Amino acid sequence: MTLCLGFGTPNRTGSLPHSILLKPVPMNLFAIKTRRSLLAGIVLFAAGSAQAQTNPILSDSFEGTTSAWSWFGDQCLVQQPFNNPQPHAVNPSAGVLRYQDQGGTYANVRLDLPWALNLGTRSRFKLKVYIPSSGLSGNQAPRISLKLQNSGLAMPWSTQCEILQPLGVDQWQEVVFDFRRDPWINLSAASPSPLQRTDFNRIVLQINGENNSDQVLAYLDDFLYDTTGYYSGGRALVWSDEFEANGGIDTNKWFPQTLLPNGTGWYNNELQHYTNLPSNAYIANGALNLVARRQNHTQQGVLKAFTSARLNSKFAFRYGRVECRARLPMAAGTWPAIWTLGRNVQEPGAYWQQQGFAGAAWPACGEIDIMEHWGTQPEIVHSSVHTPSSFGGTVNTATRRVTGVGSQYHTYSLDWSPQQLTFAINGQTLYTYQPNPRTANNWPFDAPQYLLMNVAMVAGSSPLFQADSLQIDYIRIYQDSLDLPGPLLIRGRVQYANTHQDTINKGKVLLYHNNRWMRDSSISAQGNAGFYGLAPGTYRLSGLPTTVHGGLNASDALAVALHFAQVQTLQGLYLKAADVNGNGAVNANDALNIALRYSGQINTFAKGDWVSDETVVSLPTTVQAPLVLPVLCTGDVNGSYRPPLQP
Repeated sequence: MTLCLGFGTPNRTGSLPHSILLKPVPMNLFAIKTRRSLLAGIVLFAAGSAQAQTNPILSDSFEGTTSAWSWFGDQCLVQQPFNNPQPHAVNPSAGVLRYQDQGGTYANVRLDLPWALNLGTRSRFKLKVYIPSSGLSGNQAPRISLKLQNSGLAMPWSTQCEILQPLGVDQWQEVVFDFRRDPWINLSAASPSPLQRTDFNRIVLQINGENNSDQVLAYLDDFLYDTTGYYSGGRALVWSDEFEANGGIDTNKWFPQTLLPNGTGWYNNELQHYTNLPSNAYIANGALNLVARRQNHTQQGVLKAFTSARLNSKFAFRYGRVECRARLPMAAGTWPAIWTLGRNVQEPGAYWQQQGFAGAAWPACGEIDIMEHWGTQPEIVHSSVHTPSSFGGTVNTATRRVTGVGSQYHTYSLDWSPQQLTFAINGQTLYTYQPNPRTANNWPFDAPQYLLMNVAMVAGSSPLFQADSLQIDYIRIYQDSLDLPGPLLIRGRVQYANTHQDTINKGKVLLYHNNRWMRDSSISAQGNAGFYGLAPGTYRLSGLPTTVHGGLNASDALAVALHFAQVQTLQGLYLKAADVNGNGAVNANDALNIALRYSGQINTFAKGDWVSDETVVSLPTTVQAPLVLPVLCTGDVNGSYRPPLQP
């Protein structure tokens, strides 16, 4: 892993621009892309010995004239506002900041503010960047760095912490710096994690690095120290649907589950067909409507008297917070639910089974009922847990009478940690499930789950019933990668285990502690991944790319056959890659499966698409050098696959 360090310039103070908006709110999630060595330095300044405060929103759209008061260019020409040279859907605004490094050794632009940052609760920055390829000199890959410094020091850069992000050219792109999740670099090894610092008061943005005479022309816009989208405790919004656009559901997020699982009906003596009809699931006036209707409908050769909708999320997750604001149907016979099932559930017609994840029958997959309501029990809301040790009669459950659930929106939430499930209504805890000791029978909740929302029809409806709906204002999932308290870190690079040693730049790295999954880290465009805030202990890492599988050919099948015949030996990761059917042995069946797949007769291997060398790290003794995590395409035992080049 190549680390590029940058140094800021001596202290300089400035006034706060009128165009900067200060407003306390919760925090948001970003994504960044960079391509050449771009570093633009923005600096936050706290006068005197200011303590870290509740973080406000800091934003500048560069549309007004007064923002020039506080953006300083060091060895860099800064013009603002400046006409947007390339209006685009990503950034249609008229005003931008023009950044021109004319070859200065430490060129940057910075911003000073009269408070200190608290990255422990608010850790993200973002902005938009446009770099014309004609405005670059040198041979570096374009990149941008955001550095945090303490301007009260004689040498503010001496204790700085920075994040580097790659950039593209000739396009507007949004760049995100998250000191909680992105790999950060402390200039001084003696500096603690940035999440533990309360002295940062300067932000520096620097493009294309330091200690060079490269020239850079760039345009910056919509700088934001973003404090939206965070739930208290530092969790970040990772997936949501706000249901703002009128019309049908977002099929990138939801799958209508309609197949009768037993061929004749649904479980629990439900009376409806779930359909993909627009009349059963649609968005109107800022809310999703799941509508149960009295409607004769034949589906899969079966006639039923009611129709409704059942949605599966195309997002699965482990641990975090689910929050949903909803108004419930109240008609007798309706049974609305907001709930989760294990991604590995074996249920015909379920989205994740169709993606190849089936393997556990209910209730071994685990079920978490965030909200259930029966119209025959008006205003009584249930939250429940189903596991192999407790199902059928629903032992692990709690109820509460909630006035106005049919006429008003209420918020239903689940907080899911490795230790417990906590259910709440309008922020008030309803039920906590915390089995002790946790076993496979009472805790199948260390594997990914997915969301379901539906309105079932059961006995008890009035002959006059025509329709009623579950209305959902929003549903949001928050997660926090920091599941272990501590200051330690692991950094690594994911690499394809072939003679070319290509970098893997899509997917994630899994972290295990005491043989339990703890969290994931996304693989960056440079193949890097990192885990921060770890406690001392032994950890196991495994790479899981999502790059398109490839590289299989007749040579792989032959190599497996020769190994089985004891003519040629496969070892280590290549031996693991040869066992494509996952039965623990390499034999002629593996060679046959490889041949079938590269000829297009089968599309998947039982073993999965990738195998990885699992690396064991003992903290704090092995935190210095970045680790290399080798992976191979399953079946590609000669290592011939080359990842596709990036555009």
